Amino acid sequence: MKIYTKGFEHRKCSTLRMTTLKAMLVVFLSFFVVNPSFANPKLQQNISIAYEDAKLLDVLNDIKSKSKFNFFYDINEIDENKKVSIEAKNEAFENILDQISKQVNFDYTFNGNQVILTAGITNAKAVTVAIQDREVTGMVVGPDGNPLPGANVIVKGTSVGAQTDFDGNFTVQVPEGSKFLVISYVGFEEKEVNVKGKSNVTVQLKPDAGQLDAVVVIGTRGKPRTSFDSPVAVDNFKTSELQKTGKTTVDQQLMLRVPSYNATEQPVSDAAAHFSPAGLRGLFPSRTLVLVNGKRKNASALVYSYVTPGRGEVGVDMKAIPSAALESVEVLRDGAAAQYGSDAIAGVINLVMKEDVDPFVNTGYSTTTRGDGEQYQLESGFGIDLGPEGFANFTLSHMDSKATQRAGTITSVQDEADYWGIPGAVPDYSIDDLSAFLDRNPSAGFQVGLPNTTITNFAYNLGFTLDEETNTEIYSFGTLTDREGSAPQFARVPYWVPGFEAIYPDQDFFLAKMAPQIRDHTFAFGLKTTFNEWNFDLSSTLGKNRIDYYIEDSFNQSFAGSSPSDFYNGAHEFSHVVNNLDINRTFYDTGLEALSVAFGLEHRTENFVTEEGEFASYGDGESPDAQGGRTGSESFGGFSPENASDDYRSNVGFYTDITADFTESFLVSGALRYEDYSDFGSNISWKLSSRYKFLDDKLVVRGSVSSGFRAPSLHQVYYTATTTTLTTNGVQQNGILNNANPALRALGIPELDAETSFNLSGGLTYRFNRNSGITIDAYQIDVDDRIALSGQVTATGDPNSPIDQTLDNVGVGSAGFFLNAIDTRTKGIDIVYSYSNIELGRGFLSGSVAANFNETEVQGTNFPAFIEDNNLGDAIFSREDISRVESWRPQEKVVATASYEIDKFTANLSLMYYGSVTYRHPVDPINDATYGGKTLTDLSVNYAFTDKINFTLGVNNLFDVFPDTFAEAYASTGGTPQDRNLDFVGRFKYPWQTTQFGIDGTRVFSQLNISF
Repeated sequence: MKIYTKGFEHRKCSTLRMTTLKAMLVVFLSFFVVNPSFANPKLQQNISIAYEDAKLLDVLNDIKSKSKFNFFYDINEIDENKKVSIEAKNEAFENILDQISKQVNFDYTFNGNQVILTAGITNAKAVTVAIQDREVTGMVVGPDGNPLPGANVIVKGTSVGAQTDFDGNFTVQVPEGSKFLVISYVGFEEKEVNVKGKSNVTVQLKPDAGQLDAVVVIGTRGKPRTSFDSPVAVDNFKTSELQKTGKTTVDQQLMLRVPSYNATEQPVSDAAAHFSPAGLRGLFPSRTLVLVNGKRKNASALVYSYVTPGRGEVGVDMKAIPSAALESVEVLRDGAAAQYGSDAIAGVINLVMKEDVDPFVNTGYSTTTRGDGEQYQLESGFGIDLGPEGFANFTLSHMDSKATQRAGTITSVQDEADYWGIPGAVPDYSIDDLSAFLDRNPSAGFQVGLPNTTITNFAYNLGFTLDEETNTEIYSFGTLTDREGSAPQFARVPYWVPGFEAIYPDQDFFLAKMAPQIRDHTFAFGLKTTFNEWNFDLSSTLGKNRIDYYIEDSFNQSFAGSSPSDFYNGAHEFSHVVNNLDINRTFYDTGLEALSVAFGLEHRTENFVTEEGEFASYGDGESPDAQGGRTGSESFGGFSPENASDDYRSNVGFYTDITADFTESFLVSGALRYEDYSDFGSNISWKLSSRYKFLDDKLVVRGSVSSGFRAPSLHQVYYTATTTTLTTNGVQQNGILNNANPALRALGIPELDAETSFNLSGGLTYRFNRNSGITIDAYQIDVDDRIALSGQVTATGDPNSPIDQTLDNVGVGSAGFFLNAIDTRTKGIDIVYSYSNIELGRGFLSGSVAANFNETEVQGTNFPAFIEDNNLGDAIFSREDISRVESWRPQEKVVATASYEIDKFTANLSLMYYGSVTYRHPVDPINDATYGGKTLTDLSVNYAFTDKINFTLGVNNLFDVFPDTFAEAYASTGGTPQDRNLDFVGRFKYPWQTTQFGIDGTRVFSQLNISF
């Protein structure tokens, strides 16, 4: 880690010394003591300086330029503004350093051309002799178990102390009545250790890094690295930074801070309205692996089956982890399947939980300026010590969000009549009836916006050290989430679904609502230990996500007046059990700077369950009073007994990960992973990466090349459902067929196989000074045999056609299915400029400017011969499906943030630019549309009443920016698309398939944070 201050470079001394070099250095220093002729030539060089009442910083800068020595120190320990007076002509370097140290009171040690300055210990030796009681020895190590030379060890409450040697060892005399040692080291958190009754201790320090030098765990199993010296692109966000967004869930917080991350909320999209399909680097949710404390998080039970971004995908429920329970979020923007297994094609997100925290209570409230969408949030947590060597942290969070309404209005009575075929579509329903209905209901009962949602989260994280000498620790963490909500679906009107008046006699329409109950939990338990310098981590993780589907205020036409209004439609449940054994060690005696070796194995069992709903949700009531042939609950048909399933699979994986630091500047890393699945077979993935530092380690050049894979999820293999959606043929009941269904074999659709990927990335990082730096990373990701949910195959009218027979068998007008449909190439570049603690006036400025530019191209399709021979290619994967992959998400996104802190006030400003998105119609280019790029502005002000109480008032989307409307996008065709399914005759004012950033408009929020 580097620390830069006001143009002068301080660098933490190297913690990594090879054993052979240590031995040589001991001999070398011994000769130096007895014979100066063997001393470091640099120490014997003579220099001249002359200063009167000058700042220490200026003096050290001058000495550095004349001697080529680099000075390293913690600015919290060494007062660099301390006045120094010295005049020396052609004097030895060390003599000059002795004179300065007496004036400023610091100690120093040499490590090559590095001079490590530490706070002086006043009369330590005299004190220890006078009041010594007993001797305590020990070692200070970093998070990887490697020694930290030059660490300060002080007996708490005294001036008695010592420093660690090159092997991290120390000896200190502890006075009678004292029992605590305080250990500190540049770039690491200070730690207190209870040595009562102990004669030897090993102390492990944790990194204490600023925004630019935050040490990341993800992407490496060897020595810890920062985002600036990692061989691959990694972001590290403190949750305190994410909470400045004013958003209440992790997915939406990341959306406003990570340009390559997109998680747009999708209204009117069945159960997906309660989730936010998230993608990284232009790829959809299935290709981003999510970890919690480095352990695989279970996927949600939901398949995004609606015709919105992420269709056919499976992702992790990012609303299931409360942000208040997190210390930080690490985002690895690089393929990592060889390190972490399936799904890590676009990257990995690691949610790092807090270990210890003071008791706190956070409250939040927000509302849109239109008076809807109120959100209330209450968070509370506390940490406790489990004895001197343990911790436990608990967090409880509750959020309640009200619905918003952003529907459009029917463009004209005639447009609506033409769409539905009025008069004639429904007996005795005239144009006059329609006109009167629309006068009363200009939006035809439609509601578009955020759903009603209630989320309750509980999280814990604990660890306890069983044995300090072997660093043996047991740990456990877990989360429990309960989420309920109500999302309006398509409003049913009398000329669409006649007969509902039998149960809704006084209503013009009925508005069915998807009201699922979502449960998600994670539980992990593990044991860590060290044996013969090898680190072992044995763990087991259980994760489960369950969705019980309830439809409220709906109607089953086939039951007529006996139809219920509320239905239980069944459930989906996904669970996994993951067992891991990870082993690693870093060697320093191999002739290299360091050699990190890691290997391990993983066994995972997965289970996907579909449970049937009540009969009325899917069945035919066969009522003689039914006014139509529709069956099942409107908006979302229940799962029938034929849909029910309970499917398992297992896999085992073996990996090895080796990183060779040939020098402090140059490293090469390689990983190899073998996976074997019980259902589709095996895969071998590999990765190579490298990094080299230039210009005194300010400039870093890095790159990686890797292969990867993604196993078809159990959901995609066994999912089956019936939904109502808009198609080019109007509103239809669409089926999604189980990939294991033998009927698909008749269509030539093969069983699903794994996706494979090939990743290339290259970039550089540059540290301008301690407070600012930039990272630039380009990437290319090729994905072959990418799994997609097909478009709808419709009947041909030929009863002998296998297509018609298949659709008749499953009882739908059209059907889709999963297949390894396409090959894609995604190219892009990430740019992140970060700055922190820039002195400006009376305050300090921090922030970043980050951008992602990406482009995805469908390079080929993989259709079976039956599909090609029957010209079904466009139905399977149309122009619309291609554009969903290529252009429904912004290809440019820029996030600029600035935070200015002055005294007790902090002002935060964020600008987010979302690039344009393009919709392409399945068959007719005249209905294509591009929705222009937009810039959103967030502003907030925080005031700290005390160190324990602060209040924030802010605004999201200050200037009330919305996506382009259909009227704006289709201005050249009279303000409406020719295909009125796209805007549903005006019910949708804003694009519902290609939304860039949501349709809330301006939202005002407040936060009150209290700690104890």
